[in-house]
Amino acid sequence: MTFIKNWWPSFLTLSVVLYVTLSPDPAGADKFMLFEGADKLIHAIMMGGLDSAILFDRRRMGSRLTKAFIVIVACACVVFSALDEIAQQFMSLGRSMDVFDFVADTVGIVIASLIAPPVINSIFRNRS
Repeated sequence: MTFIKNWWPSFLTLSVVLYVTLSPDPAGADKFMLFEGADKLIHAIMMGGLDSAILFDRRRMGSRLTKAFIVIVACACVVFSALDEIAQQFMSLGRSMDVFDFVADTVGIVIASLIAPPVINSIFRNRS
């Protein structure tokens, strides 16, 4: 239970990502017409958010955000993104694998890996 207590923002973010990506029609999303490419922006934000949540939890527990850890988390998120796209193809949910969703996910993860650590470190530096 301590593990979940320490990592709850990451688990919450992961749960939302899994719901949105693996549900046939999450929250009636097919009824909303936003703009061309909105789904790719949403993919980038979701996966960047997952990457950021993991980094935030690590720092919140008092550990430094080393370059090695940031790269490992980014790589793990990219692998998760690929597996998520593959799952969409094979789960018969009316969804399909889309290489451009994977590209959007990866772009979001890279951007989050560059932007989130200094922001997170700043937040915790100001709390001290």
